Amino acid sequence: MNIIFVKWGSKYSSDNVNELYKQLKVHASDDYTFSCYTDDPYGIDDNINIIHIPKSPTLKVWWNKLRMFSSEFPVSGKCMFFDIDSVINSNPFDVLNEVDFDKLTLINCHWKSHDRYNIRHNYDVKINSSVITWTAGNHIDMWDHFYNNNRDYFLRKYVGIDRFIVHESFEYETFPVEFIQSYKYQKEIDYDPCVITYEEVDFNECRDIVSIT
Repeated sequence: MNIIFVKWGSKYSSDNVNELYKQLKVHASDDYTFSCYTDDPYGIDDNINIIHIPKSPTLKVWWNKLRMFSSEFPVSGKCMFFDIDSVINSNPFDVLNEVDFDKLTLINCHWKSHDRYNIRHNYDVKINSSVITWTAGNHIDMWDHFYNNNRDYFLRKYVGIDRFIVHESFEYETFPVEFIQSYKYQKEIDYDPCVITYEEVDFNECRDIVSIT
């Protein structure tokens, strides 16, 4: 099992990566490998394997997540990705018993309940890539489609890989709705999520609400 983070640029620090690693490590089996795909490995915990982001082609922010599906990405086997702006509330690996690793699985944004999200051509989508599971090598068609077909057009058209995946008609599954809480959209909930995602709010100020055991 590969647990993967992506850190590009200066929005998140090595301390943010190390904190998420510590939160996940207490739940992980001994054979889980942690990796960070980054342009700056300085300060990242020595127990986290570093995968260097290549300088070409130059990709920014979330688009580096898509490169995890390249045939050249140096991992094999099962993979689970976490956004750095995530806080672990309870064991997130319990969900793996419900995941088909032959398929791409992402977050179900069930808090987006407006009817417009059911319109096929609505620009915004009801999935979120804060957490992803897949098997390395199974979805290289996504990267190839992006890289070999009007890459610059996709960079301009889509704000995030979520919209790229949906509107370019790639197949996916979603996790159970109780798996995640959106701190931005779900201030109050009646279930106990494994993962809390912060989605453009300052998670450094908010993560103290979670008690890590």
